Amino acid sequence: MELTDTTPDGLIISPHDYQTGCIITSFSKRRKTESTLAFIMNFYESFVKQTENKYPEIKKASVWNAIFSGIIEAEGIDNGTNLINKFRRELGNSDVEKKEEIVTRINSFIHNIKDHGYLPKQLYFAVKRFHRWYSLNRSASLSAQSEMLYELYETYRLFDLEEQYPAARTRFFLETVFYNSTQRFKDVLRELVRKQRHRKISKEESLKLINALHFEFELDEKETYFITRLGYPHLKPSDTAALLSIKSEIATQPNLVVQLQDDDGNIYTIRNPINPKEISKLHQLYLEANLNVNFRPEHQYVVAVSDRGFIIGGSFYYHSDEVTVHMEKIVVSNRYRRKGISEGIMNELFSRLKSENIKFVTTGFFRPEYFYRFGFKIERKYSGLVKEL
Repeated sequence: MELTDTTPDGLIISPHDYQTGCIITSFSKRRKTESTLAFIMNFYESFVKQTENKYPEIKKASVWNAIFSGIIEAEGIDNGTNLINKFRRELGNSDVEKKEEIVTRINSFIHNIKDHGYLPKQLYFAVKRFHRWYSLNRSASLSAQSEMLYELYETYRLFDLEEQYPAARTRFFLETVFYNSTQRFKDVLRELVRKQRHRKISKEESLKLINALHFEFELDEKETYFITRLGYPHLKPSDTAALLSIKSEIATQPNLVVQLQDDDGNIYTIRNPINPKEISKLHQLYLEANLNVNFRPEHQYVVAVSDRGFIIGGSFYYHSDEVTVHMEKIVVSNRYRRKGISEGIMNELFSRLKSENIKFVTTGFFRPEYFYRFGFKIERKYSGLVKEL
């Protein structure tokens, strides 16, 4: 079925590219279409060409790419591609004007999807808006560029897009802040995009690959800044953070180091332990606080480190299932308490877990009034407290 009236006056288009959906003012008058060829050509003749005649400044040969993209947006990649291929076959047996040019456009469009994947509308316009801003602000600081990425991610709801298009974040960075990077560097990122697009790589494996990029390439300041933020979406533009490479039996994950300030303005960092001695020191802090804990092989750790390199606090946890983590007790060295360090540990841990798609954090019923401040609550299906991230 197709609309009887597909002229520009019959449709209201969203006025901003970040708004979703179009409003069809009337779909009561419709008819059966003769073929895929007739359906698409009718749209082209009655809507596209009339719009171009009314607004000559928008006329360009690549308008067919927009038509094909609209088909993909409406029907999905598989069904949309089949429909476009059917249009190409019917076009071959027709007397449509400039059909060779249209076929060339189809071939290029399909080839590009196979090689690089489809660029969804939200992502396409977010990328375009970034470049429009950056072309006017070439001297923008890294923090300002990061802020723009964050704003665009929110405005175009790219987090929602990640569920159906897992490569969205990597593709966004590739097409914006890494646009002028070396070809070899971009080729590795494109391979990551391909694996994410076909769901052939886990989040953990993606992090490892990003970590490898960080240390295998001689990255400039901009690439170093943004490669860290590519893997850890929770980092704010103002956060001082870096990836640490440590050859150790416990450093199997990329070790993100985040710099924070306590309530007195003193610098401290949060990261994973880099050797067994640091885990032992964390255990010692628990003993000094009269907290009886048992570290087990399945446990993972985060530690707070003073600007002089001393372990001053931390926490440990394990994965209960794919979406739930159980957090054990948190500790801060006695001389560093009441400075906001425990809050820093908790909030950074929650941010990291959320970036790993963890949905719930549970903990025991120990000092519940403290955990209530962080959104933990009692639910009947859990023995202690639970927080939804």
